[in-house]
Amino acid sequence: MILDQNAFALESRFIGRSLHMTFRRERPDIVEKLIAAGFVDDAASIYIHIPFCRGLCPACPYVRYLWKDDIARKYLEALLGEIQLYGELLRDLDLKITDIHVGGGTPSLLDPEIYGNILDTLKDYFNLDVELSFGIEANPEDISEEKAFRLRESGVNEISLGIQYFYRANLKTLGRRHSVEDSLDAIENIEAAGFDGFNIDMMYMLPKQTVEEWIEDLKLAIEFEPTQITIYPLLIVPYRPMYMMMKSGKVPEQPGKRVFKQMYYKALETLEDSGYKPMRYYSFSREPWEYTTVEREMVGPLIAFGAGAMGFPGHSEYVNTCSIREYVKAISKSRLPIAGIRKVEKEERGIRWISERLSALKLNFIDFKKVFDEEFEDFIKRTGYRKSLIFQRLLGNIKQYADHIEVTRRGMFSRNLSGWAFVLSIPCKIAEEYLKTPWPREVKIP
Repeated sequence: MILDQNAFALESRFIGRSLHMTFRRERPDIVEKLIAAGFVDDAASIYIHIPFCRGLCPACPYVRYLWKDDIARKYLEALLGEIQLYGELLRDLDLKITDIHVGGGTPSLLDPEIYGNILDTLKDYFNLDVELSFGIEANPEDISEEKAFRLRESGVNEISLGIQYFYRANLKTLGRRHSVEDSLDAIENIEAAGFDGFNIDMMYMLPKQTVEEWIEDLKLAIEFEPTQITIYPLLIVPYRPMYMMMKSGKVPEQPGKRVFKQMYYKALETLEDSGYKPMRYYSFSREPWEYTTVEREMVGPLIAFGAGAMGFPGHSEYVNTCSIREYVKAISKSRLPIAGIRKVEKEERGIRWISERLSALKLNFIDFKKVFDEEFEDFIKRTGYRKSLIFQRLLGNIKQYADHIEVTRRGMFSRNLSGWAFVLSIPCKIAEEYLKTPWPREVKIP
């Protein structure tokens, strides 16, 4: 099996029927109006995209380019300029920023001083929460002892380490640059620096991987007792080399769906037995904390900075150009680098909110009422979403009570399927389309 969009055929068809998105390139003045009027709350999150890597993994679906010093320097200057443009545009809204997450690419490539500069620039234009979460994704080979402490001193207080696997053969198969020893050193350095939250990413469904090999890898991660462990399958997209490598037989295909299910439930059992409770269908924590921006990506408000970044204030959603050269050029002209934008109606926001809460395994009706000023039952009847919930209840995937819905243990794997189908059908498809040309006139998703 190849774990691409076709592997999630049923889930992908449902997503295709439920969500229809059309992003359009608009005039700068229209873009600014849509952004300024688009916020659904006075508290917002920030996502920053650093699209540079020392090497390009053949399966990674995200917007990334090889690191070049001169290009990276211009990009980082433009990034600060983009923050200033948004700060001036949104100054009257008095937004409170509750958390900042930096992804990529490889954010840990940057000198920690740059994160201090980013934080200082944000402070000039936004109201930062006193309990601000500032997290970055990191590759093990970048996190020396000195760098770990300097990141902490720069204001970064959370870190997500992309270990993926502790076995050398797996690292080689997926084209990872770091070694197992790099991972062990990075974990020690992160623990010594005293970050408030520490997540380890682990990947399964590798070519020829067995359930036993996957669980042994996971147990090695558990031994280090990070705050959170995130598990996710190797997803394959047609616009990256791994797809053709599998199609041509150069790399073996992945295990079948039966093994996929076994890997998931065995991981769930192993993590829970070790004191990790599920925060979402894919993330497990020893404390009531999680390293994630999924909530804001799905329900907003989220301001996104950087080439290829996707933002969601709530009433609108936008995609920045994926071209670094065009991104820098737009900022130099004091223009937001938004390549596509669309309006988002209340009905879609409600469905996204429901999906996000079910991904977090519990949905409280009173919370829905606070956000949307409408009774949950009235909304699902009006939008037709009630049929989906009835179907899920009949399958035993959810249990509905007087004031809330809970995802069952059986339902967690169903959420696992639908969640990764969504990733392949929506954000990966958006990236694929916007990587084709810097400023497309219109993009329809899925």
